[in-house]
This record gives sequence, C-alpha cells and structure tokens, in this order.
Amino acid sequence: MICIGWGEYMNLTDLYYLASPCVVGFISKMKMLRPGQEPLFPDIFGTGFLVDDRGTVVTNRHVVEVFEQIPRHPQKDESPVAAIMLFVTEDKRGCQMLMVEIKGSIALETFNSSGSWFGQAVPDIGFVQLKLRETPFLSLATDDFYLQIGMDIATIGYPMGTIPLTALGKLNQVNPFIRSGIVSSLFPFPTPRPHGFTIDIMQQGGSSGSPIFSTSTSQVVGMMFGGVTESRAAQSQSASLQYTLNTNISIAEPAHLIRLALDSYVQAYPQDVSAFPTLQQLKDSYPQPSITTGLTWDSWLVRSEPT
Repeated sequence: MICIGWGEYMNLTDLYYLASPCVVGFISKMKMLRPGQEPLFPDIFGTGFLVDDRGTVVTNRHVVEVFEQIPRHPQKDESPVAAIMLFVTEDKRGCQMLMVEIKGSIALETFNSSGSWFGQAVPDIGFVQLKLRETPFLSLATDDFYLQIGMDIATIGYPMGTIPLTALGKLNQVNPFIRSGIVSSLFPFPTPRPHGFTIDIMQQGGSSGSPIFSTSTSQVVGMMFGGVTESRAAQSQSASLQYTLNTNISIAEPAHLIRLALDSYVQAYPQDVSAFPTLQQLKDSYPQPSITTGLTWDSWLVRSEPT
C-alpha cells in the first residue's frame, strides 16, 4: 500500500488530498437526544492516523481512555465507538465516507529515560486496531534534527469535533480540517531528538491525535495532544468568575517517540488481520457518492422535562 511522506515535497492542497485518507475521526455511535430531535452527525471526540497497512492507528492516550467512558447501546452488545474515514473522488466532485469497526485499543502506560527528561512523564500515545487491512499510511520522521524551530508544518484533524461540521444548523461538511503554522519551540532546546515541541496551531477538543506534517517533506513529525491555556478572571460587584482561554501554543509528541512506542506495541501485541476486509473491499461494499442508503443513526431519547 501507499506510504505517504517519503521525503517528497508538495503544496498544502496536494498534501491534504494525499494524506487525509490516512486520517480517522473517532465517533460515538450513540447520541442522546430529546424526543423529536433528529441527529445531524455522530459526535467526534478525537482524531488518529494510520501508521501501517494493517489498520493500526496512533492517537493520544487520553483519546483511547474515552472509549471506555462512552455509554453502550441499551439493547445491542457492541462497541459504542467506531472510526470514520473520508475519501474524495479522483475528479474531486464527491466523497465517500466509511465507518470502520474497532477491534481494540491500548495506551502507553510506562516510560523510562536514561537521562533527564523534559517531556511528559508518560508520552500521550495510544494505539487502535481497526477491523481493516491493506490501508494507506503515513511515514514517521526519525532522522536526527527532523524538527527545527521555525519550520513550516501543517496538521489534519477534527478540531472541536462535530461542531464545525454542523455550524450552519445542518450537516454542512464532513471533511477534516487542514491548518498550518510553524514549530514554535523544542523541549528542552534544539537537539537531534527533542523530548517534545510546541506549534502555533490552537489545540481544541477533537484535534487530539492529529498528525503534524513537515510541509517540506510531507512526513509526520509529531502528533497534537494538548495546549497551554491562559487563566482569566471576571469580576462584578457580587461575584467573580475564573475561566481559561485556549492559546495558539499547542504541545505535541515528536515522531521518533511515536515510532519507539509503535515498535514496542507491534512486538508485544502482534495482530492477526487476515480475517478483516481490505480497504478496497470495504469501499466496494459502500455506495458510490451519488447513491444513498437512507442510513439513520441510533439515538437515545431523553425527556425534555423532569417528571
């Protein structure tokens, strides 16, 4: 399968169309609604990206932890979480969205360093196995000095989850967002293998797990996981309110740490994917963009008023 990012230069438009099929959104298949309210789209709570052709997705540990927090269907004994993938047609006149079932997930729990460590005590990394194989995937940069302060980067994901997709009161888009910026700083300073880094793209709920690309090589140089917030206070004569604001200083896990974690995961938990459908088989089982299945979402009904 195609590995995206082996040193080729491309502009942001080409990068988006080539790399976005490797980016997945994690959704809750259940949605709690009031009686008579129609669901617009499943809730997206995180992003991830494919790192091999066996359906392995890397994301954040805190995204994987959400999997166990989502309520299950009251009648159906199945996972309440799935992944969505989006494919724009070659003529760019339509798109095909797939929902992919998840086999399982795991998160990095321990981490040791031989010297002083200036990144997270335990890197915010997790893995998800899709019930899918023969997938395209993204290349992780691992060469020395692959991260440089001031280098141009871009990220693809789902900031704010479903909110921007339904901003007009209807499903007005389904594609993930591409955003661009620069590497702002390295932990603890410029070094061949930084312990972490910051970028000037705002971290928002749903963008956790988004891949960060070098725009000069198209390789993945890191993954978004958190941001620096600014504390504010509002004061009146009778009350005060403490609140925080997101800033454009977002923190990321570097690609070489993701590669180390991925190698350990593959060695410790080898996956037999032979029974899973190939990506092409799954795409063939879905309708073409010009055809609809009349798909409806399961939803829970909740009372509009307490009894």
